[in-house]
Amino acid sequence: MDAIIKNKQQLLSHGNVAGRSVVLDILEAGLRAPDPYPNMRKLVRLENGKLIVGHPDFRESAPLEPLVFDLSQVGHIYVVGGGKAVQRMAEALEDTLGDLITDGQINAKKGDTIRLKRIPVTLAGHPLPDEDSVARGRRMLEIEARCRKGDIIFCLDSGGGTATTAVPVPGITLEELREVYKILYFDSGANMPAANAVRNHLALVNTKHARYVGDATFIQISSREVPPSIVRAHLYQPPKGANGHQAAIQVLKAYHCWDKVPQSVRDFLLEGDPRYGPIRPDEVQGKPHYHYRIMGPEYMFAAARKRAQELGLQAMILALSLNDIEAQPVAETFGQIAHECEVLGEPLHPPCVLLCGGELVVATGNSTGRGGRNQEFALAAAPRIAGSKNIVIASVDSEGTDGPTDVAGGIVDGHTLDRLVEAGFDLRAELENHNSGGVLEALGDTVITGIRGQNVRDLRVVYVGARA
Repeated sequence: MDAIIKNKQQLLSHGNVAGRSVVLDILEAGLRAPDPYPNMRKLVRLENGKLIVGHPDFRESAPLEPLVFDLSQVGHIYVVGGGKAVQRMAEALEDTLGDLITDGQINAKKGDTIRLKRIPVTLAGHPLPDEDSVARGRRMLEIEARCRKGDIIFCLDSGGGTATTAVPVPGITLEELREVYKILYFDSGANMPAANAVRNHLALVNTKHARYVGDATFIQISSREVPPSIVRAHLYQPPKGANGHQAAIQVLKAYHCWDKVPQSVRDFLLEGDPRYGPIRPDEVQGKPHYHYRIMGPEYMFAAARKRAQELGLQAMILALSLNDIEAQPVAETFGQIAHECEVLGEPLHPPCVLLCGGELVVATGNSTGRGGRNQEFALAAAPRIAGSKNIVIASVDSEGTDGPTDVAGGIVDGHTLDRLVEAGFDLRAELENHNSGGVLEALGDTVITGIRGQNVRDLRVVYVGARA
């Protein structure tokens, strides 16, 4: 079995080697689990000349009974989708359906490798959309416009699709759309639901595929980043009765961005043209549309906890989806919790592991540093555990690239603070400049996995070894 962490030898060449080995072992187990391919093969299958879609494991907002299609009665089969995990999902469809697939378009993240043999793949921009996002997003629209009654279109969805399939609404250019992304996500640190309330409204594709498929059978399959049963009441919620345009305006004003976004964006939102807003219930009512979720963070955390227990450790999942909070204060909190486990034996007695997921944010403003939310989390935790002989903390992005970098995350231990001071770094200044990647790379403490073809947000592992 190939190792997921490619630079393990380097990461074990210094610091708390025993503790690092435990953490990397748990990371490997967790990161191996959320591959969507096996679940796609369970959900979609061929049996005796029939296409079967459905499985008891995936009944969330899906029909209780599997969908059964007589292939002799099916017209064309199309596959479209965008995001970090969709190529792996489409790979399963190719292996199941083969030349039954008429056409399709998959947009994956730049830096990935193209693995599909039948369905065209474009590597598009992320976290900012680019010309490929637009051109191949338009190709999806062209395919969807071809659909007729009797056809089946599989729409694959995962995190990252907002950027990789971005097609601006009329009157807004790609550069203007990119500017909105930058202002909201990087400059202002808007949480994802709030950012999406604006970004999805300014794009033709993203959440609106079902609008364009006519009377064809529409089957959406998602690899979702957040368990749907989790209610995140603290996050942005549109006011009761607000339409999509009003909600987007409210977000921009709440984050003090209204006067910063391009005039064309303000004009579009104020006009409120319903043709480009969210899909209305009357547009799809009574049509053969179905939705399945085949992957989420719970798979990753179950595997990580199981591995920790196999190693003889107490293991606690603190949160599957701790989202949309600044990385630095969360890191400091986790560092303190680890310290109290070490000294007081609470909330767990060592040796133990605390696990946490979700997607934190980093509002970079005008900083010039290099890094991502996982690297920032790891580096910001270092002062809280400085001097400890027992604590190791790591944080990685499940898809293999942390923010705009090509590393998955970072790892720190009780020796990290001394090492960075010896290397001439001013930790406070580096964190203020959001240069976590530069510091961790210099220390040999970035975690490298390569692009994983999956996306269930982040895995944070806090390990506290037994006191000697």
